[in-house]
Amino acid sequence: MSDFLITKAPAKLNLFLEVGKKLENGYHNIESVMQSVTLYDTLKIKKTQSGILFDCSNKRLIYDGNLVVVAAKLFLQKCGINSGLSLFLQKKIPVSAGLGGGSSDAAAALTALNTMFGRPLDTEKLCELGKTVGADVPFCIKRGICLASGIGEVLQTLDPLPKCYFVIAKGSATVSTRSAFELLDKYSERECVKPDGMIEMIRKKDLHGIAKNLYNRFEIINNFDEKIKSVLKKHNAINALLSGSGPSVFGIFEHEEDACRANTELRADGYTCFVCAPEKI
Repeated sequence: MSDFLITKAPAKLNLFLEVGKKLENGYHNIESVMQSVTLYDTLKIKKTQSGILFDCSNKRLIYDGNLVVVAAKLFLQKCGINSGLSLFLQKKIPVSAGLGGGSSDAAAALTALNTMFGRPLDTEKLCELGKTVGADVPFCIKRGICLASGIGEVLQTLDPLPKCYFVIAKGSATVSTRSAFELLDKYSERECVKPDGMIEMIRKKDLHGIAKNLYNRFEIINNFDEKIKSVLKKHNAINALLSGSGPSVFGIFEHEEDACRANTELRADGYTCFVCAPEKI
């Protein structure tokens, strides 16, 4: 066991995202193909005598309800551990951008604390605890690529993607996930799309087929920046899609050189953007 750990929290992309009707518990049934990518926040954890001290490079995120703090408190309580903690989060993943940064940070905290205190919880129990923090946290614990169903906690591991690159870009806007779901609920007569085509193309390792099957239900209600898509496709993105509930948009590329050129142009136009790849687990 260690008194100090540094861990990384990857961003998440939804290659496919369908949203069902709202449940009585306030969540929604979903079907989503989720992929963790090589864009990371960094979390540093140190044991202390008492209390939980949290600091962050983004000072707007320093509050008791931050999911890192929530996850840490739940873990200590669940495992009956009497210890203090000092937590420092270095943010790189944009906030409220549809990239799962908050859920991934919470998952990183749970996974690191489990390691720090001798792994009192197996992966299944850690995911169960993570689900009480947020629906995406179990995937962010497992990482890689999964088909997620239920409210996002029922996970089936899929074959790794073929070699490819992503460019993720966002403008200055942010999106409230709760508000996005509330707006989507007004489209009550929508017919759900199934992820079968996407899953088959992943099985075949057909990158162009995967790109053709990119899908996100939130695109019917989110006024994402069309310029991002046009720049991505100008530089040979096979396809582009809204990420999560937005407003980030990502493009999928066969060649890193094309991805870098798209990234350079979008940065010059004032967008926050990153080149990354599927995370290997």
